[in-house]
Amino acid sequence: MVMSETGWKHSLLQRFDSGVESLQEICPRGYLLVATAFALAGYGWLLLFPWLVLAGISGAYDALTAQPAVVWSRLLIWSTVTAGAALVTWRMARYRPTLPAGVMLDREKATALFDLVDELGRHYRLPGIDRVVINGEFALELMKTPYCALPLWSMNTLVIGLPLIQSLSPTQFRCALARRLGQFSKRRNLLGNWLYQLRQVWPQYAIAPGAPDNGFQPVRGFFRFFAPLYERISLPAARLDELAADNYAMEVCSDEEMLDTISTETVYRLYLEEKYWPTYRKLTVRVREIMPKPHAGMSSVLRAGLQGNRGKEWLRKAMEREPRDDNPMPPLAKRVENIGHRKPRMSGIAPESAATVYFDTAIESLDATPGSSLHAEEPQESRCNPGKFLQRRFIPSLVRRLRRRHATLDTPAAGNHSHITTSQ
Repeated sequence: MVMSETGWKHSLLQRFDSGVESLQEICPRGYLLVATAFALAGYGWLLLFPWLVLAGISGAYDALTAQPAVVWSRLLIWSTVTAGAALVTWRMARYRPTLPAGVMLDREKATALFDLVDELGRHYRLPGIDRVVINGEFALELMKTPYCALPLWSMNTLVIGLPLIQSLSPTQFRCALARRLGQFSKRRNLLGNWLYQLRQVWPQYAIAPGAPDNGFQPVRGFFRFFAPLYERISLPAARLDELAADNYAMEVCSDEEMLDTISTETVYRLYLEEKYWPTYRKLTVRVREIMPKPHAGMSSVLRAGLQGNRGKEWLRKAMEREPRDDNPMPPLAKRVENIGHRKPRMSGIAPESAATVYFDTAIESLDATPGSSLHAEEPQESRCNPGKFLQRRFIPSLVRRLRRRHATLDTPAAGNHSHITTSQ
């Protein structure tokens, strides 16, 4: 019964997604109109309660001044409406969305990184970045956090995943950062980027960890239903905005650099999801200990696992893979075509990662910072030696396994800069 119910829901969601995509392909303007109406519905719900306060006060006043006598039933109804709406409005006024978690960086700790952000910000005429944080995900995002319950003005937080900046070369990271900052410059595709930003904003009201329990339930309950629905409706617009971000990046990067960046980033993400993290979790269960610093040897594992023909296989796999239903990133094949190429191309692992260039502090210290939120999947406590366990057991073991499984290597292990492309 549970399986049949789950299958029925999944089938219904697939039909809904197909209908939204068909509408976007057949009538793009009609789709944007529908997506905009849904986006404004979120604002409408937030403004509903202040409006009810004003309407309730007006209605109560009319009931009190009615002639020839006071209409007590109307007065009671409007007083109840005013009191309830006033409570929700008061809770909304006190609500402050939670900022993205991670290790917060300042200019002294990453001078080169802040200089790069300032340089690209000036080029794209982007409003200032208020915070830069590092987390444990393979991601690079510019998160908008509203200052108050009504999302009119937001705080900009640049969220950099430690695995991403460790894996990419300095040039690749510069291209990845340029596409994200250019995407939010709003010089083109203003409507699409606004729809994209609200995909980050509305889920914050559904979770609302900092909101009080009493009085905020109508807001939280509505967005628990509305936010997932909006994410599905806005998915085609979000994917178009991601394609526009690739075009923005080519203002400061060549098309060859962008091709290498998007190919490498996609393959690394896929490899980490399907190979690195599953192996890490298996080893954790086997030794029954929490292994610290899971990002410390990531570059070595990528270098061992993506050499020669194996890199080509992973690149071909990435080209054939379709994105998940909730993933706003378009398929790699579509991104490659969007920048004017037919095939992806990935250079070898660079001898120097972007982290060594743009971080003045050691990666190990970031990865081991207490309470840093870099290890969201792992418990906070660790029974093993935090300084030596990973280097002695996890990384060497994983590298040896990869090399035994693929004994024949087409290219040298270190300093491989040969281009990897899909076969003809």
